[in-house]
Amino acid sequence: MIKMAKAKKITAALTAALMCAGTLTGCSDTSYAMTVGSDKVNAGIYIYNILSEMSYQMTMMYYQDGVTKDYFDQKVDGKDFADYLSDYALTATKEYAAVVDKFNELGLELSEDDLKEVNDTVNDTWESQGDFYEAEGISKESVKLAQKASKMRDMLFDYYYAEGGEEAVSDDEMVKYIDDNYLRYKSISISKSSTEDSSSQSAEDDKAKATRDEFLDKAQGVSFEDFDSIIDEYNDYVAAQSAEDNSSTALSDSSGVSDDTSSVSESDTDSSSVSDDTSSVSDSTVSDDSAADSEAVSDSESVGTADDSTADSSSEPDPYANENMYNYGAMDDEQKDSTSGKLMTEIEKLETDVATAYEDDNAYYILIRGDITERDKEYAEENHDNLLGEMKSDEFQEKITSWVEKLKITVNSKAIKRYTPKAVYDKQTEYYEKNRTT
Repeated sequence: MIKMAKAKKITAALTAALMCAGTLTGCSDTSYAMTVGSDKVNAGIYIYNILSEMSYQMTMMYYQDGVTKDYFDQKVDGKDFADYLSDYALTATKEYAAVVDKFNELGLELSEDDLKEVNDTVNDTWESQGDFYEAEGISKESVKLAQKASKMRDMLFDYYYAEGGEEAVSDDEMVKYIDDNYLRYKSISISKSSTEDSSSQSAEDDKAKATRDEFLDKAQGVSFEDFDSIIDEYNDYVAAQSAEDNSSTALSDSSGVSDDTSSVSESDTDSSSVSDDTSSVSDSTVSDDSAADSEAVSDSESVGTADDSTADSSSEPDPYANENMYNYGAMDDEQKDSTSGKLMTEIEKLETDVATAYEDDNAYYILIRGDITERDKEYAEENHDNLLGEMKSDEFQEKITSWVEKLKITVNSKAIKRYTPKAVYDKQTEYYEKNRTT
């Protein structure tokens, strides 16, 4: 009897093992990342979250620190890169499930236009990168589900905070938010020398500083609004210096190829050229995307760089073309300790309508702060959606976290162990090595 019972147990174990190996719904099924109640969330969504965040973080590593390899030796938010990506993807996948669940609970529906946009985006993605996603184990359906969830998340945000929403933000609340958090300023920046020759560097910096001081004197007693005239005069100065440099270079080149009968005088060819002024004049507001994300300007980013790409040549001149609006209140202590953060802190200390000198390792500045209340209502109207995101994104995130906590989620540990960030990275590397062309 004992032998017979043992034989039955062995037979049952072998049968179970064969079932696990032979079906996607068996014991080693890694086609899903987690279950929410009785519903399964595709593993492809989890992999997609790893891949998206990994690409973003690797890009940041390159631009911020010049990292081009050994990514998994780096840390993000104090965590090893692999651990950070695993934690991020798991959280993002749970939030995906929570968003879909809440969206359905509230009886919301994506419009036909939303669905068409999702389908068009996915089809375009699949046409260009479908083979890559499939190599990673991400199906077209998983990408479509992720894109739909993104639309659902936006609709849920509007359901609570947009006009007519359950917790709608009033115009007065938005204006107060601007007054309490934003800086309004204009600036002129004159870059310091980048040469490695110490004597040349000192001379060029002295010239840049002298130029800054000259225009600072011109700006004394000038209002914030009228500071545009100082910027215009400085731009004319830079253009004139550039033209002089180009003329000197042309004369020098002509002298270099001429014969002995050249009429160009020696004094012309030996004239010293004025160094190019690579400074940028502040003439744009902070971009909407930056404002929506409430991010501080990075050390490597030029504050006050001109950007006329959005100007309508057929319209009247933009009265705010030379000024910046910046969400200083959204900066944390670490951001304020950065080079650009220190610049913002200096501006925050300024009185309005008083041109002031400032310098850092990169440039000499003239700064002037404007009265935020003179523009708050108009700015709120023009940037309503982005400001709404700034004001309520953290609160909305807390809602999503609470939705996650209420769900009965069971993580499929076998899938998580299989689709590690390193495995995703290795598949990416393998794919591009295999498909590399000359």
